[in-house]
Amino acid sequence: MPSSSSFPGGFLPRWRIHHAAIALLLGTSCSPLTHYARAADLLPPLVAPPTKALQPGKIVYAQLTIPDLKKAKAFYGELLGWTFRDIPVSRGHYAQAMIGTRNVAGFVEQPPPDGDTARREPVWLPFVSTDSTDTLARTARDWGGKVLFKPRNIPGLGRETIIADPQGGIFAAIRSDSGDPADSDTPAVQGEWIWNALLTDIPSNAAGFYQKLFGYRIEAEQDPSSPLRYVLESQDFARATVNPLPPGLPANAPARWMNFVQVDNVGATAEKVPQLGGRVLVEPHLDHNNSMIAVVTDPAGAVFGIMEWHAPTDAGEAK
Repeated sequence: MPSSSSFPGGFLPRWRIHHAAIALLLGTSCSPLTHYARAADLLPPLVAPPTKALQPGKIVYAQLTIPDLKKAKAFYGELLGWTFRDIPVSRGHYAQAMIGTRNVAGFVEQPPPDGDTARREPVWLPFVSTDSTDTLARTARDWGGKVLFKPRNIPGLGRETIIADPQGGIFAAIRSDSGDPADSDTPAVQGEWIWNALLTDIPSNAAGFYQKLFGYRIEAEQDPSSPLRYVLESQDFARATVNPLPPGLPANAPARWMNFVQVDNVGATAEKVPQLGGRVLVEPHLDHNNSMIAVVTDPAGAVFGIMEWHAPTDAGEAK
């Protein structure tokens, strides 16, 4: 994860979204861990070995609820190099995505109910660290958010809650039993999460809401080629940007989080997406700080970003 002085930037100033992609950007299917993990289940810790150190405001994990786990494994494994560890649970199926020995994401298989013919695109759910899940849920409610799933313990993992911010952006907050992954200035490698952004209709209001919850330091940033955006910082590291909704989305569209994965070559990775059954929503293009980005979907419709970001050298040039 980049430090505040070298973050990959508040992306999305040049999104060109086809109308057919709008519904995908506003997908709504996500589930809490407790929908499949019961009290008797013991899930793997977020970090092993444990750090026992919490970093409130850091986005530490991501989860995807999908209708077909086998297809998801094939897509993400081939595209990003993720490997998978199946975790026994009392109902349904759950798998942990790995880069080497590091846990990067959770996959929940949840087939649509019988007779449900509605198209519900799954959504990547970011997990944000907090030192008190219960306090955060009360604060979110006080400042206009909605507690979609009240705080509860997930054995082995921690205490979580799922919140919708006042503009509809959905995220999970977690107090990890094992602590949070340590920050590092080491550049991210292929398959690691590299950046997060919130797309919302009133970025200033949204930034203020998240500051109330996580104590972020907020920096406003604007350049001639892009609208005003806000950088959320904690522990001297940039955690995310808050961006206006991209052109093409309705003004009253709900907010949504967008997660980006580091790849070695955005162009080559984007070419593989349709071959594996996904779609390219936003073609590869140069973004801030010499980063290349694209926005794609998996075969089930879950939207995520891919980014090719190079840490600046001492001379200020990309490696």
